[in-house]
Amino acid sequence: MCRLREAMRPYTRRHMAEAHEAGQPVMRGMFHQFPGDETCWDLADQYMFGPDLLVAPVLEAGATDRGVYLPASATWTDLHTGTRHDGGQWITADAPLDRIPLYTRDGALPDLIGAI
Repeated sequence: MCRLREAMRPYTRRHMAEAHEAGQPVMRGMFHQFPGDETCWDLADQYMFGPDLLVAPVLEAGATDRGVYLPASATWTDLHTGTRHDGGQWITADAPLDRIPLYTRDGALPDLIGAI
């Protein structure tokens, strides 16, 4: 986890500054980042951390996977495996106890892939 935190430091700083200067939230509801994607308006259990990192926490006790919606008009890369997925679809993400499903948008944050 320390490697991930350090790899994310510049990204986090940039978006904290944006929050301070422009009022954009760091943690964003999916609808905030993707207002034209109707599915994003009904997602209550996943969010964006800044504009490029999709976080899909597991909220169900004992679950080892979960459905994740990847918004349209983007390609999404699984931070744990490097697997790329087209947007506009639901996928089933592996989610063992020690892993939160995380996806980056359109090749953003390449330093994070494998840092987990």
